[in-house]
This record gives sequence, structure tokens and C-alpha cells, in this order.
Amino acid sequence: MSGSNNTKGLSPKACIMMAIGGMVGSSIFTLSGVTYSMAGPAAIVTWFLAGVILLLYALNIAELATTFPKSGGVYVYPHAVLGSTEKGKNFAGWIAAWSWLNVSVFGTTFSAICVSTYLGSFFPAVASSRALQVVIPIAWILLTWFLNARSANAFGKIHNKITFALLFVLCVYIVLGLINGDSANMQPFVSGGMGSTGIVAGIPIAMLGYGSIIAVASFGGEIENPKKNIPKIIFTAVAGTVVVYCMILFSTFRMAPVDELVAANAQYYPLAFALGRVMTGKAGWIVSIVPLAALLALTTNMSIMIMDASRTVMATAQSGFLPKKLGEIHPEKRTPIWALSTVAVICILMSLRPDWINVIINAGSICSAITVAIISITLMTLRKKQKSGVITEKGEFNVPGGSLMPIITLVVIVITLVLLYFGDGGTTAYVVAGVWYIIGIVLFFIKEMTKK
Repeated sequence: MSGSNNTKGLSPKACIMMAIGGMVGSSIFTLSGVTYSMAGPAAIVTWFLAGVILLLYALNIAELATTFPKSGGVYVYPHAVLGSTEKGKNFAGWIAAWSWLNVSVFGTTFSAICVSTYLGSFFPAVASSRALQVVIPIAWILLTWFLNARSANAFGKIHNKITFALLFVLCVYIVLGLINGDSANMQPFVSGGMGSTGIVAGIPIAMLGYGSIIAVASFGGEIENPKKNIPKIIFTAVAGTVVVYCMILFSTFRMAPVDELVAANAQYYPLAFALGRVMTGKAGWIVSIVPLAALLALTTNMSIMIMDASRTVMATAQSGFLPKKLGEIHPEKRTPIWALSTVAVICILMSLRPDWINVIINAGSICSAITVAIISITLMTLRKKQKSGVITEKGEFNVPGGSLMPIITLVVIVITLVLLYFGDGGTTAYVVAGVWYIIGIVLFFIKEMTKK
């Protein structure tokens, strides 16, 4: 795995923009409408709480990342900390990686499908063509593969230019919402299909909007002075994204009341619906900034998610759990080309079934929450093993409050997982997630038997 002695890697500024660009992706353009239909304007609270939870989680990640500054963090941390035997360590690392692969692979696929969905809402030719609905997601997956196949620095520069363009367009959207919206559209504040329950039940869904922060850990070994810079990168990126999300949601909800959005079945393109509602006549052309921003956001989000997935596969393969070929690094580009290509192929195959989009969202939410729980348990175990001397590595950052942060994170995760089960499609999502974990466990034992 990539080591930690990297003094000429990605700069903190580049990493912050990469993380923000990865987080401000498909979720705010699509899933914000889902949470809006669940809780009404109170969905702003949902996204704020999701950001706080992910910030707690991100701080846990920061301590682990400075203790083990290697790429492929989701696999690395549980493998290094959990389990007393080699088999136990392998299982801990594998189940964490398998859990996060669901989020990153499903997330990439979901974003790719959303590209054609957004284009279809503005171009009838796309909406009416089954061929284009298949070709467009594949083309976008290949585009993000191409961007990631370049060196980390080259990818970072391109990605950050796209992110700057995205943030500029979103600022224009926010201003338009503040000027043309009406606060009366946000009354009653708590509404939607689930009311106050929807505020909490939507948290796992909103958490997907911040999930890309874990990508910082996945390429930690490629960051300049990772032990010093990772905590700053994570905190700044999450805090900045929370502010951006809340401003976008506030503008959206001012422009479109929840009952109209649900009646128009616009849950998956709420920003376009909201802006189109207030910008009419000669000013109607301004609505086109939404698909532009969506395409930029989907591109940055997919790029980070597919990078994250490839590094997780790489770390798992380098530990001998997946075929060694998947752990190879390109000698010139210094990127895991084989792992990246494998992830891209899986995403392409999944994108052929856009009718699975609801299952992808909910199953990804469950696996995301479980990954957060695993990392929290890993940090608490690390503290105990450091105290007893079993683990000697020390990080340059410690989460304030001792074990309080990971404990709070675990409690909130359990509550949200229970509420998600009782939400729309919750049972199906748990079945799909359960099948995903069963497959992962079967693969683990097959590999263990093969070793023997």
C-alpha cells in the first residue's frame, strides 16, 4: 500500500476542493427532493444533522488517517486495529471494505443514471430514447475513468477546475432563490409525507451527500504531509459543504412548496423544478444553469467515488485478499489502473438497470451507516490497544472528548437505521443490503479456504 512519506503529493488546497467537489454531487440535486418530500422544509435540519454526524465521523477518520497514513483507509484501519488473529484482521478489513464498496460503486452508478435523468428532464429526445438512457451513463463512467487514469496531481487540477465552475453556478442559483423565492412556501416548516419523523428518517439518505469525505482517507498516502494535513482537509471540506447545502436547500424550498413538488413527481430533480417555477417567460433560459450545475456536480462526484472505490480495491488486493493484479500501480501514472478499470466495468453493468435507482439509494444508505459504525468501533478499539501497548502507532490528531464522539456517532447511527427500516422501501433496502453482506461473507470464506 502507498506509504506515508509523501512530501510532494496532493496539496491541502487541492484535496479540500476535491473533497468538496466529491460531496457536492448527485445527492443535493436529487436526494434533497426525496428528503423534502419526507419532512418538508424541515429537511434543512435533516441535512444539517447529517453533516454534523459525518463531521463526527470525519474526525474519527482523521485520527485513524494520521495514525495509519496509507491509501485504502477503509480497509486499512479495521485490518490494523480489529481482530486478534490474522483471520480476524482480514475479516474486519474485508467487511469494512465490502461495505464501503457498496456505497462508492452504487454511488457512482446512481450518479451516472442521474446524468441521463437530468438531461432527459430538459431534452425530450433523451427522455424518449432508451438507447440514449443506456449510452449516456456509460459515457460518463468512461469519462470519470479517463480522468482517474491520469496521475493524482493531473486529476486534482482538472477536478478542481470543474469544482470552481460548479460552485460559481451554485452561487448564482442561491442568489436567484433568495431574490425570487417566497418564505410562505416554507410553511408549515415540518410537513411532507412523514412529518417530524421524516427529519430523522432522512438522515441516512442525506449522509450519502457527505459520504465522499472518506475519499480523503482512501488516497491518504498520496497527500502532501498526510499526518499534518488530513485533519485540516477533512474539517474544512465538511464544514464548507454543510454551508453550501443549507444555502441551496433554503433557496430551493423558498421557490417551490413541497406539495407542488410531490404532485409533479419532481423529487429527483428538485432544483430544476424549483427554479423553473419562478423563472418563466423571457427569463426561462436561466433554468438551464441547473442541468449545467448538475452535470458538473455529477462529474465531480463520480470522479471521487470511483477513485475511492478503486483505492479500496487496491488496498484489499495488496493485502492478498483480492487478485494481486488489482493491487498493481501504474509505473508512470502511479494510479491503480486495474482496480479502477474493474470498478468502472461493474458500474457500467449496474447502470444498465436504471429501474433499480430506489434500491441503490436505500441500500447505499444502509451500507454507508454501517461503514460509519465500523469506523467508530475501530477508533474506540484503537484507543484501548494504544493504552495497553498492543498498538504503538500514534497519530498527530486526537478526536476531542475521548470516546464520546464515536459513542455519539454509534447511537445516532442505530436510531437512523431503525427509522430507515420503517420508511418507504425500507424493508426491500434491508433485504438487498443483507444479500450484499452475505455475498461478501461467502467470498471471504472462499478466499480463506483457497489460502489453506
